[in-house]
Amino acid sequence: MPDSSPAAEPAVADLLDALPQAAAVVGDGPRVLGANRRFRALLRLPDGLDPTGRDGGELLLAHVAALLARPEERARFLAAARSHGPVTRTADYHLEDGRILRRRRSPAGAGAHLLLIEDVTRAYEARDELDLRVRRLAELTDERTAFAGRALHELRTPLATVLSFTELLLDPASGPLGPEQTAYLEAILRNARRMTSIAENLPRAAGEDPADPRHAAPRRDRVLVPELVRRVALEALQRTGGTGPYLSVDVPAGGPPLAADGWLLTGALEELVANALRFTPAGGRVEIGARAGDGHWTVQVRDTGIGVPLEYQDEVFTPYVRAPNARRGGHPGTGLGLASALEAVRLHGGTLTVRDRRDGPGAVFTVRLPLTGPDGTGGRVAEGGSGP
Repeated sequence: MPDSSPAAEPAVADLLDALPQAAAVVGDGPRVLGANRRFRALLRLPDGLDPTGRDGGELLLAHVAALLARPEERARFLAAARSHGPVTRTADYHLEDGRILRRRRSPAGAGAHLLLIEDVTRAYEARDELDLRVRRLAELTDERTAFAGRALHELRTPLATVLSFTELLLDPASGPLGPEQTAYLEAILRNARRMTSIAENLPRAAGEDPADPRHAAPRRDRVLVPELVRRVALEALQRTGGTGPYLSVDVPAGGPPLAADGWLLTGALEELVANALRFTPAGGRVEIGARAGDGHWTVQVRDTGIGVPLEYQDEVFTPYVRAPNARRGGHPGTGLGLASALEAVRLHGGTLTVRDRRDGPGAVFTVRLPLTGPDGTGGRVAEGGSGP
């Protein structure tokens, strides 16, 4: 039998004071058998209110009920306080002063119950803030998807017109062209096709289901990687007008062809080179290299720019995400370039990663592409094609 003598009371009080929560032991009546200092402080009991004294339980109930903000909670609190079921019960109460207290009650034996009370106001605030952020993210996703749909709709017709007229001009039936004119028109055609590819992938970048049948699989052409790399580097130099970082190319004279969509890979490599040039100072270097081996082509874009912080080396490939040093430095961008490059590489069964340079500041982006394409079979390669 439990010892109910006065000598046992200090032991109960000491035990309750050792608990990290506000705690009290209550019996029928209601009678408060003991309460710790945290219990008194959390409920802000007046100095003259002794919950363990005569009529202390009823006085305590009246005091707590007066703290509650809602009449329905007062009724619920009083009903629960006078009902001692056999199971643990938990309830949250909103107070007039803005606090939210959580009460847990569990059997303590001999008809008594242990009450544990904690302030969960911050937990509620954190949950509300999280809910707000989730709703805002959902709204942003909807906005981005709507924008992507509008952009695709607005771009499709003018791009189709540019492609059609450029192809007509390049047709020998339209008349002879000089080598320089042909090169210009081929550049227009190549970039218009790249813009079409980017526009068609905007919904994917905005968060739509990549399995959506509207997203076409990449074409399978015979792509000569050294030619692709040299062409991307030459056009990058032409766009910069010879100013900016020093750009170098290191590729073999030949190598096995790649079964791939040349337009998509051109766009991906252009994004990586443009990214390196954008974040590298005028006196720096951007180096493009490519090597074939082990059934893959590996293409690297190395720079001596601001680099990518370690904690962002995965996130920078997420649409609309930019590393803090890029945002602080005033460098323009939308956070879509690297995401679209990664998507193009993934569609070919390849990988795209970034790491820091080991010989100084800067970043190294590495593309690894299987020679046979994403299905590993080599697929059907268009005859006579060599990519864009």
